[in-house]
Amino acid sequence: MRRFEGKAGIVTGASQGIGLAIAERLTAEGASLCLVAAPADEDALGEVAGRLGAVPLASDVGDAATAQLAVAEALERFGRLDVVANNAGIAYFDDVFETPLEHLDRTFHVNVRGMFLVALAAARAMAERDGGRICCTASTASFIGEEHQVTYNISKGAVAELVRSLAVDLAPYGVAVNGVAPGWVATPATVDVLPDPAQWSKHRSRIPLDRPAEPSEIAAVVAFLLSDDASYMTGSIVVADGGLTAGYRYTDWEAVQQERAPRQRKTL
Repeated sequence: MRRFEGKAGIVTGASQGIGLAIAERLTAEGASLCLVAAPADEDALGEVAGRLGAVPLASDVGDAATAQLAVAEALERFGRLDVVANNAGIAYFDDVFETPLEHLDRTFHVNVRGMFLVALAAARAMAERDGGRICCTASTASFIGEEHQVTYNISKGAVAELVRSLAVDLAPYGVAVNGVAPGWVATPATVDVLPDPAQWSKHRSRIPLDRPAEPSEIAAVVAFLLSDDASYMTGSIVVADGGLTAGYRYTDWEAVQQERAPRQRKTL
């Protein structure tokens, strides 16, 4: 398919993981892209951009100037801006009572402030032309609490509400806003958990498809939401989690044997 032939876009968090897969998918379907990633990922971003023929921008997505620069690059290089994959995000994993305030601030700086800034800067440019489509990366953590990641959970809850709110406000301008909510995905962020039976067995029992997603599978959903195939969709959040939030399964999986001991209440 070449659904993005002649179209231009921005992908944030594009140096690895889901963002990289989105950039690869959109490029394969004909899009010209500006790719954004954190300054720490500049080398990896440069390699990806060179391989895909894209424009790299290594800059803090939570900085107001970054969104403006990305939009300006797209308009200058390609003369248009049609689609945005608003994907950049970070996560900290902390005991709730030991969560540093700095982790909350940094998570919201990237996951919420960054998405808000990119979405508004892009939407303004789209509204002045022929409209466009934005897809924000939410999470199953947008809807359910997950242990040891309270700052991430509440940031992704905010992303889900950002999708709905922007969809309502931007519809009159011809800008559609949707979201994708992945569950477990095989990315650098999960590389330590997936090979460890002691950890992974606890998670896989909750996933009816009994495996994590590949980044390309999430990218396929994003590509659909950014395409004209989703022309009557805005304000939707498509869950791509292998059935994790659909219910529970308890048969036909190899669990690590757990010692049966009386459950102890934690104390501070």
